Amino acid sequence: MDDHDLWALIRKAWTALSPHYESAIECIIAESDMESRVWGVLLAVLTIEPDLTTPAHLLVRVPYTAADLYLARLKSAVNAGYLTEAEPGKYRLSTKGRIELNRFITDARAAMSTADPLPLVASKQLAGLLDKLVQSCINTDPPPNTWSIRLSYKLIPPIDPAMPYIEQEFSCLSAYRDDAHLAAWQECGLSATALETLTLIWRGEANSITAIADGLEFRGHSIWVYADALGFLRERGYITGDDDRLTITPAGKYFRDHVEADTDRYFFAPWSCLTNSEKSELGNLLEMMRDGLRIKDLAD
Repeated sequence: MDDHDLWALIRKAWTALSPHYESAIECIIAESDMESRVWGVLLAVLTIEPDLTTPAHLLVRVPYTAADLYLARLKSAVNAGYLTEAEPGKYRLSTKGRIELNRFITDARAAMSTADPLPLVASKQLAGLLDKLVQSCINTDPPPNTWSIRLSYKLIPPIDPAMPYIEQEFSCLSAYRDDAHLAAWQECGLSATALETLTLIWRGEANSITAIADGLEFRGHSIWVYADALGFLRERGYITGDDDRLTITPAGKYFRDHVEADTDRYFFAPWSCLTNSEKSELGNLLEMMRDGLRIKDLAD
C-alpha cells in the first residue's frame, strides 16, 4: 500500500468516525446560539494561547477566507460571552468560553471512545503508528513550515483511551497537509483567492464567475474579489474566456498540477519514517477501523 492510498484510508476512517462524535456536540453548538464555524474559531483561539488571537492568526492556515468574516466570527463569540477582547482586535477565551469549550472537547472525545470498534491492542497499535508519523512531520526540516500541525498537536489528549488520540492525530496530519499546500504555492505570486479560483476551474467545479462566487460564498468575499482574481489569472495566461465561460489554459493546468505535485512531495516526505511492514499494518488497522465504524452505523 503506497502513501497516497494510506492517506485516502485515513480520510475515510476519519469520515466514518465523524458522525459518532458530531451528534454528541450538536446540542452544545445549539445551546451557544453560534454557528458551528465559530466553534472552529474557538478551538483555534485555544491552540494559539498564550498569544491573543487576531484575524491575522486565523489567516495563516486558511488564507482563503475574508479577514472581515474572521473578525465577525470573533465578535460573535464575544457577544455570546465566549471570548473577551483583551486589546483592540485581539481576543482570548472568557471563563465561560473555556468551560464550554472544555465540555465540547470532553463530550466529543467521550463519544469517540465509546465508538471505538477496535480491540484495545489494535487501537493502541494504530495510535502508536500514527504518532510515529506525526512526530516525523513535526520534526522534518522545512519546507513546509509546521505552523498548523504544531498548533493542532497542542490539543493531543492522553493516549488512553486511544480513539480520541487517534482522531487528533488525523487532525494533525490534515494540518500538515495544509502546511504543505501553503508551502507549494505561497511564493508563486498568486493571492489566496486567485489560487482557489483557479483550483475550482482546474477541478471542473466551476466555469463562470457566478458559479465561483456561489461555490465560495462561505469565504465571505464579494463577487468583485473573484473578478479581480480572474483578471489576474488571465494576465498570467492561466485561464481564458469570458466570465460566463471560463476555461483553464495548458499553462494554468501545468501550474496547478505542479502545485499539487509539490504539495504531495512536501506532505509525504516524512512518511519515509515508516517501514513497508509498518505501512501495511497501518493500512490494515485503518481498514478495520473504517469497516467497524460502518458496521456500528448500520447497527444504530
